[in-house]
Amino acid sequence: MLKKTLLLLFTFSIGLQAQQSDFNTIGFTKADSIAAQYKGEDLYNLPILALKLTSSLETEVEKFRSIYFWVCHNIKGDPTLMHNNEFEHQRLKGNPSAIQRWQKGYKRKIFKILREEKVTLCTGYAYLLQELSNLAGLECVIVQGYGKTKKIALDEMEIPNHSWNAVQLDGTWYLCDPTWSSGILDIEKNRFQHKFDEQFFLTEPTQFAKDHRPVDNKWSLLPEN
Repeated sequence: MLKKTLLLLFTFSIGLQAQQSDFNTIGFTKADSIAAQYKGEDLYNLPILALKLTSSLETEVEKFRSIYFWVCHNIKGDPTLMHNNEFEHQRLKGNPSAIQRWQKGYKRKIFKILREEKVTLCTGYAYLLQELSNLAGLECVIVQGYGKTKKIALDEMEIPNHSWNAVQLDGTWYLCDPTWSSGILDIEKNRFQHKFDEQFFLTEPTQFAKDHRPVDNKWSLLPEN
């Protein structure tokens, strides 16, 4: 029995480690270069943009990398949108139906601003990554949940405050956060600085869980779920 238990634990361990190293043999130089080539492209024709970013790439992970790299380098975080979002969530705290109604209208505003100005918050980043990936034939979903902040720990949060993505590549699901990969958002100083952060791209689930907690636990991608 002990031997079987150890074998099971070892299998889980290998599975988790594989999340980090599945694509170590694939370089992303070409994918990143293609994404850089189309810097400044607008968002008025997403099918064409998805085609430009992926048509000359062969593997699913390279296609996703090109899209991810482009989104993170071309979309800016908006401190004002973030501040308004946090303020309304606190104001309507304890009234889920009111929050839901407000979010519905605010999302329309977010997507309009995203398309026209290429600035957004986490909802827009996750939406755009999902749309471009789906258009490229990749299965990508938006994950709603809690993102750790400087002020509040994950286990103290009551209202979901963040969105990120899960993508299926070669039959396996991976986690990523384009918002946190894109740069540094300083709400107090009302500024955003592009600074690509590799650590939130196809992050190993146990590492990702240190600062992300999904509403639906299955999207933690941890073995017990």
